[in-house]
Amino acid sequence: MKQGIVMGILGLIILILAGSLVVLVGDKQALKEKIGQKNDELAALALKNEELSAVTGLQVTGEELAFVEETFHVYLNYDNDSYVTRFQELSNLVALDVLNKLKGASSLSPPVVTMKNEVEDVQIYLNPKAPHTFLVYTTTNYFLDGALVNHGSQLYKVQVLKEQEQFILGEFKVIGNMTEVDGV
Repeated sequence: MKQGIVMGILGLIILILAGSLVVLVGDKQALKEKIGQKNDELAALALKNEELSAVTGLQVTGEELAFVEETFHVYLNYDNDSYVTRFQELSNLVALDVLNKLKGASSLSPPVVTMKNEVEDVQIYLNPKAPHTFLVYTTTNYFLDGALVNHGSQLYKVQVLKEQEQFILGEFKVIGNMTEVDGV
């Protein structure tokens, strides 16, 4: 009888071990499948990370856009009194070579007649192929002796750099001037 009980207990133990083995094999398979799913998710995330890394430089802050707009207002809002002095204010906003080019493209003294140039609108477009590079479309009004003589638009390409925690324009190119023509 003792032998029967021992054999019964051994048989029960063998059944429990066999059942545990079956469960472990099933768990092992489930874990392999879960690992495969996680590896697929990881590969997808790595691909997404590469895509996001490619456009990280395209992320622009509102502060950067406000800086570009402010710089254009300083450059393009002038009258006889501020025609030359605006370059002093621009010296803190643009690189030295940019400042020299802007000065070189202007007269060293204000015009003799009473004049005024004022910015009507500044639109800033991100260049997705070059980080922190923008196309800036401005609309200005130019007055001589108080009369509007030119309502025109200009297109610029600029690049914003950050030096010593301060933004500056490191590139400033005039792409074109456009003047509205009635009837066209």
